[in-house]
Amino acid sequence: MSKEVHALFEEIIQYTNDELTQVTKHYDATEEYPTEYVDYFFKRDIFRLLLSEDSETEDFYTFIKIIQIVSKQFPALASILLTQGTYGVWPIHRFGTSAQKKQHLNPALSGENLIAYAYSEIEGSNPELMMTEAIETESGWTLNGVKANVSNASVASTLIIAAKAMKQNGETCHGLFIVNAQTPGIEISEPIEKMGMKALPVSTLTLTDVHIEKDQVLGGILAGNEQNENLMNKMKLAVSAQALGIAQGSMEKGLLFTGYERQFGKRLIDLQMNQFRLAELETLIQATEAFIKQVVETNANNTSKVAMAKLMSSNVAIETTDTVIQITGGYGYMRNNDIERYVRDAKITGIYGGSSDSQKKIIAQPWLSKEK
Repeated sequence: MSKEVHALFEEIIQYTNDELTQVTKHYDATEEYPTEYVDYFFKRDIFRLLLSEDSETEDFYTFIKIIQIVSKQFPALASILLTQGTYGVWPIHRFGTSAQKKQHLNPALSGENLIAYAYSEIEGSNPELMMTEAIETESGWTLNGVKANVSNASVASTLIIAAKAMKQNGETCHGLFIVNAQTPGIEISEPIEKMGMKALPVSTLTLTDVHIEKDQVLGGILAGNEQNENLMNKMKLAVSAQALGIAQGSMEKGLLFTGYERQFGKRLIDLQMNQFRLAELETLIQATEAFIKQVVETNANNTSKVAMAKLMSSNVAIETTDTVIQITGGYGYMRNNDIERYVRDAKITGIYGGSSDSQKKIIAQPWLSKEK
């Protein structure tokens, strides 16, 4: 780790512990968008880590470590950041044309341009079942459809929209389209109430005869499935780091509470049953952290390994938060501490970016091949 990266980590750890811990309850209660705290990370230029060519692996790992650190205290803020990074900055940098990069990249790095990715639909995220259509015309494309659960949509100025493309010659394929959120025909709902991640705005996106130019196809080519798989791998690794941070944050709260002195001098941590349960969790947390690092450093585009990392980390987050709230009992159940919030926030890590069952299907896919 370079001195610069170490200094950045130390600063963000201090900021997270000193500042973010003081405001998480407020944003969980009000569901407001945490503009001031999002801006802090834009000012630290963390999204430029996703542009690296010479040290891509190291810099991407630095980025998701930042997501992990933030998630220990304020997971919803981490969701906002990882959405901008993996769904916005990275795909435009990786796939965008020179003109698209010139138009969108610098504003996305500075925070002037927030980006949302509209892929999932009410029926799910299977591309074969995608109903949103992009019909090619003489002058460009016309989009129609409905996208569900679009993170950051209500604050975004730019949308990357996945659609089933129908070319004038009758061919069909999938494409990703870069669209101004103010384009006529686009309707973005008010943020939807959720169980957890309250400060992350999530909306429904309705497209009605949305006309766009030919040069708004991401990368200038219709390669939606390949592009989506690549950016989803980045997103899943970021969510894996987020889930790990949630598990670690919950574990720290649990250890703090179980270490309090009780009547007659007996602490909850003095019970061997609790020691064993927490020891198992800590072992899983450490193993998960090591596996995520291994995947990033060896092949971050190995879809099966990435699915394993996301499945493993989300399971650890959910198991850890559930166990901690069981051990802490009535204290953990109350809203005046963070333990119950970790339980609610952990659940989404097994849903967005592809559900845990979806990850299992990806992992099992090679076993279904008839080739021996």
